[in-house]
Amino acid sequence: MTVRPGVNLVRAAAGLFAISILGLWLPTAALVGGIVIALGSAVCCFIDFRRLRVQFDGVSVDRRLPQVAGRDLAFPVEWTLRSRGDAAVRGSLRDESPATGDPRLALHRFELSESRPQAILEQTYRIPVRGRHTFGPVWIRIEGPLRFLEGQRAFERPGAIRVLPEQYASRDELIKDTGAEIALLDKIVYSRQHGAGNEFESLDEYRQGDDPRRIDWRTTARYGRPIIRRYQIERHRDVMIVIDCGRLMGTDSDRGSKLDCAVDSALLLGRVALQSGDRCGLGMFDDRVRGYLPPIAGPAAMNALADCVYDARVAWRESDFTPMFATLQRRQAKRSLLVILSDVVDAETSELFRTSLLQLQRRHVVLFAALRTPQLGRIIEEPIGSMLDGARKAVTFRLLREREQALHSLHRGGIYVVDVEPKQLTAPLVNQFIELRQRNLL
Repeated sequence: MTVRPGVNLVRAAAGLFAISILGLWLPTAALVGGIVIALGSAVCCFIDFRRLRVQFDGVSVDRRLPQVAGRDLAFPVEWTLRSRGDAAVRGSLRDESPATGDPRLALHRFELSESRPQAILEQTYRIPVRGRHTFGPVWIRIEGPLRFLEGQRAFERPGAIRVLPEQYASRDELIKDTGAEIALLDKIVYSRQHGAGNEFESLDEYRQGDDPRRIDWRTTARYGRPIIRRYQIERHRDVMIVIDCGRLMGTDSDRGSKLDCAVDSALLLGRVALQSGDRCGLGMFDDRVRGYLPPIAGPAAMNALADCVYDARVAWRESDFTPMFATLQRRQAKRSLLVILSDVVDAETSELFRTSLLQLQRRHVVLFAALRTPQLGRIIEEPIGSMLDGARKAVTFRLLREREQALHSLHRGGIYVVDVEPKQLTAPLVNQFIELRQRNLL
């Protein structure tokens, strides 16, 4: 326990200062008054100190913290204070919140007594950064009975919360943000996708427009009317989502960084793939492989994907796809759909990407999602007011032209490309995935 002056001790000090000034005219009276105040203050401090030790021994605190919260979404934190003594306990509570939490500092007053031995305090927090964040310790400050001293003690109550992308953590946000374009997220059963697949789905009566080559002649003879075999697009395929965590992905967008938007879309795409009957895996890289989860399926697959990617960070390193390329070549032998969430800046960077992606394309279907940099678009729209503005705009035009050439080079090489703003990535990415799946390219 640490102690600090209380309100009445400060007042006593102010009284001593006033008496010391009075001593210029009445030295004897000032000396006697000063001794009385000093001795009285010392006795009161001693009493307060002993009572504070007893009060702290009888006080306990517990914290209730949710295990999961959405990025920048409000979540409640609750503290329960209990006192085992019979004397009144007055003070304040302060919890050590994460550095990125809002509010950063919150003080809560409380009062416990024999008739009210428990107090519940609440506070709403927001954390705008994904990842694992810790609370604690809890600091409690108690006023002495005579208010000459205040005691403070830290209670080690470690607590952790996982902050996930807001769409994944909140079903309301998920429905609102993705809309009807990917409404199949809320279906419990798999939707059957008829098409040019070769997985048998059912027998049905022949209707005009059906392919006569699919007539099942043995069943037709049995029923006396044309019966055809219907097929559906195969399920249980592998979808591998690869997220770039390099320097370019740290650029701010209207909804966090480009990496935040990529993580949001990756989890939603993973949910679509899993609910379509496919297996889904996830990888992360910058200049080395930051994480790798092989394609999995089943009820726990979505939680495994979230655990793998929810705390992804930008380490401000230059992206190098080579280590991830080697990992995919070694560990992903089965033909799969590879979804790369990244960006390109110039032709030289795209050439390194293109070389690796074209080699992967010999075995897999590759979809490259390029996340634009919103700041470049805003610079283009700004009026030119100085030579510096003109130079900035000229450089921006050059970067955009080189980026367009790089994406065209990837597209020309047979790689499917989605080029969108980071905050608008989800719907085009999921729609492109559904289109590729319905075309039975895997």
